[in-house]
Amino acid sequence: MHQVVDEIACALLPIIQGENFAFFGHSMGSYIAFFTALHLKEKYNLEPEHLFVSSVSPPHEMGGIRDDFVGDEEQSQESFTKVLADLHILKDVICNTHSKTRLSCDITCFSGSEDIPADMEAWKDVTSGNFDSFVLPGHHFYLLEPSNTSFIKKYIAKSLEISALAS
Repeated sequence: MHQVVDEIACALLPIIQGENFAFFGHSMGSYIAFFTALHLKEKYNLEPEHLFVSSVSPPHEMGGIRDDFVGDEEQSQESFTKVLADLHILKDVICNTHSKTRLSCDITCFSGSEDIPADMEAWKDVTSGNFDSFVLPGHHFYLLEPSNTSFIKKYIAKSLEISALAS
């Protein structure tokens, strides 16, 4: 995870310095967005205006793989391999999720009503900023439903407009 975050930060630094920016991540992407935000704050004193996370509990509440995943005949070997690769990337941060740095940006969580994140509300523990959470109809990939995609895009655009006006 540290290598992924370092590479993202190096690519983003020339673009975000002196600019307002936000991150959105879905599932594993939420962890990448979160740890990138922490890294940027700790190392460069840069922080997103807003962090939008989707379909995953915060790292300090991370659970395991759902019980029926391994026995689910609909899950292909490729899906299982991807989950194992994600867990491999996360292994170095699972035991060290209590950073001394706390974000101050706003955080908004999105999840599907049929998804299984343990505790989306616990994301508010990682920031001193405002927190909001939305449960939309669907499973883990609820955001692929056009009405959910539209809601998320409109919510993010409105949030960023409000942030820009406040700056």
